[in-house]
Amino acid sequence: MANTAPTQWHFLSRSLHWLIAVFFLFAWASVELHESYERGDPMRTWWMVLHFSIGLTILLLVFARIYGRAKHPRPQLYGGRWQRKVSLSVEGLMYVVMLAMPITGLAMRQFEGDETLVFWLFKIPAFVQENEGIAEQLEFFHKELIWNTFLGLLVLHVAGALWHHFGKGDATLRHMLPWSKSE
Repeated sequence: MANTAPTQWHFLSRSLHWLIAVFFLFAWASVELHESYERGDPMRTWWMVLHFSIGLTILLLVFARIYGRAKHPRPQLYGGRWQRKVSLSVEGLMYVVMLAMPITGLAMRQFEGDETLVFWLFKIPAFVQENEGIAEQLEFFHKELIWNTFLGLLVLHVAGALWHHFGKGDATLRHMLPWSKSE
């Protein structure tokens, strides 16, 4: 049976990959910039509204990316068996983390009893009873556990892509570049 795997990622997958990467960078920058303002300063709130809004956008984009992955097969994986297993594991865990970050962030807001303003257009009201203990646990998961897991996976992801490109000289990285043509 002939291999029917495409030779590169579908345009939708490539586009969403890089768009999600940029939005994660913006989400991180917005929360860091928020910290440079004193409590009570309107700019501190402005940056957090942007952070929440970007987080919800990431959630929607990740769902679109999962849909795209289901609809369009991935290119053939390069490397040995263990490398393919590591690659698929990192990829799967990245999806889990990219979903968990915005979900825990929104859940944290819910249990803090706070509504969430989205791009200054509409508010998501708090639907659950306020519970500071649960909110604090979710904050730990969101800020410490999931974020640091994401950073570790990101390092593995980038290192793997660079290793394939510069170390092995294969097309793994070129398959995902935004300017490459779709099959």
